Amino acid sequence: MCCESRRTESFEIESVPTIILLRGHTLIQRVSGADAQALTAAVAKFASAPAGDVQPQSKTDGVPQAAAPQGETPAELETRMHSLMNQSKVVLFMKGVPDEPRCGSSRKIVGLLRDQEVEFGSFDISKDDGIRQGLKTLNNWPTFPQLIINGELAGGLDIVQEMVENGELKEVIGA
Repeated sequence: MCCESRRTESFEIESVPTIILLRGHTLIQRVSGADAQALTAAVAKFASAPAGDVQPQSKTDGVPQAAAPQGETPAELETRMHSLMNQSKVVLFMKGVPDEPRCGSSRKIVGLLRDQEVEFGSFDISKDDGIRQGLKTLNNWPTFPQLIINGELAGGLDIVQEMVENGELKEVIGA
């Protein structure tokens, strides 16, 4: 295994770009995706902080949790996930938003849904690590995007492509 590969694994890089801020050998902040605002805020926050005032970030704190309430219990998280999964008949959990996808797979699945004229809601999983990690477990699906139809996981990009090709997507949605 080459050095870059070991470094990528040790920092649990899941998307590119990912900016890792270190103080010495301690991870203090991670910014996943091209989020200039989050990067600027992180650099400003830690650039002026004395070393003793910087709290290391845990591995589950990879992205800002804009929507996650502090101290959320597992039951509350599950309730929130189910609520999001049922916000519309079709919901896409993706990196970014439909008009600005932040990865190729999200861009492709948005294109497929739009080509099929499917109306769908969406949720940017890069803004809420609790939802991102929780959905991986709840749906037993390790990657994103995840397409939810009628509150149930339909699949990721490959599955949705197959559903479009064989006409199953419109059938399942009832279009």
